[in-house]
Amino acid sequence: MRKITFLLTIVFMSMTGMDCFAYDIAVENEDGVTIYYNTTGDAELEVTYRTIFHYCYSGNVVIPEKVTYNGKTYSVTSIGQNAFHDCSGLTSVTIPNSVTKIGDLAFQNCTGLTSITIPNRVTTIGVEAFSGCTSLTSVTIPNSVTNIEVGAFSGCTGLTSVTIPNSVTTIQQHAFDRCSGLTSVTIPNSVTTIRNGVFFGCSSLTSVTIPNSVTTIGQNAFSDCTSLTSVTIPNSVTLIEEGTFSGCTGLTSVTIPNSVTLIEYQAFSGCTGLTSVNIPNSVTTIGGSAFYGCSSLTSVTIPNSVTNIRDFAFYCEYLSEVISLIETPFEINGKSFYPVFHLNTFNNATLYVPSGMIEKYKTTKGWKDFQHIVEGNPSGINGVSTSANATEKERYNLSGERLSKPQRGVNIIRMSDGTMKKVVVK
Repeated sequence: MRKITFLLTIVFMSMTGMDCFAYDIAVENEDGVTIYYNTTGDAELEVTYRTIFHYCYSGNVVIPEKVTYNGKTYSVTSIGQNAFHDCSGLTSVTIPNSVTKIGDLAFQNCTGLTSITIPNRVTTIGVEAFSGCTSLTSVTIPNSVTNIEVGAFSGCTGLTSVTIPNSVTTIQQHAFDRCSGLTSVTIPNSVTTIRNGVFFGCSSLTSVTIPNSVTTIGQNAFSDCTSLTSVTIPNSVTLIEEGTFSGCTGLTSVTIPNSVTLIEYQAFSGCTGLTSVNIPNSVTTIGGSAFYGCSSLTSVTIPNSVTNIRDFAFYCEYLSEVISLIETPFEINGKSFYPVFHLNTFNNATLYVPSGMIEKYKTTKGWKDFQHIVEGNPSGINGVSTSANATEKERYNLSGERLSKPQRGVNIIRMSDGTMKKVVVK
């Protein structure tokens, strides 16, 4: 069917007098390479392709700064949309200093291109301009660039490092997504916004420094960066958006600043290496599945500022210690319906609550499903007094597992009068 449609298109263009040429002029370089241009002004040209069906560039292409045609001299000021699209045989290209814009899809899928130098008059790198350039190992982005457009370098799997200049204020969506060879990136202080999916799937990225100038980190911005081991979110950020660090399996620690008020849906879901997280007292809402599947997370502290914890937020199978600093517990989903915590957590973990609030927690939806609720916190239970005639009723370790007899280390003892105490067994 596609072949028939293709033939009909050619027949139609022949019948209507249309041709399939995409250029205004063609000029042969001194090296014998013919380059095709469109006129964009009285004396300005943009590089384009030969026909709408055939992309002709291969080997080494040198784009001249000026072109003379029919006695008139033009300046080459832009690389047009699709100019080198799918030129898999293109191995190198020289862009002159006269060029100020690289258009959308200009070099998309140039799989033989290994390096590119962008001249220092270019201000915009277009949508998916270099996407799919799988052999591109290095790129120099000059200080003249203010905008890196959507998907500009997406799928450049050979790219190992990139320096973003101080002139850039916004990194657009998916600009470097699936750059699986990218190991490091420098984000300058000029950047205020990192859009959705910018570094999505950069599986070799081990570290990233996010400057204090950044106020917005978009959805899935670092999702599936599986080699990322730690990240510090600057105190200029107020919101951790949906899926921002989801699937970062190598992430072992994260610093969330006091400026953050909302941790959104799946923000850290699937971070299987995350062993601890400090949620600041500024956070009011922990979104659904925010820490879902963080299988190495054994302890979490929920600050008093939190007023809403959504479905599956801490659905972590091995969570053994939940320290709630919430002084007036609100209802959460318990065991029976879209639970906030894993069933193992409800059954086996120890829930530490503020002094004097144990009965309130035992009667509040969701919280009451915890089998082991203790007043105080793991380091402060000794301060709880017991009556003189109270006897030991139950004994647990710090993981919330019930003990049949004293076990070396810290033991938590529930007394017959309902109080708790902590003892160290040597």
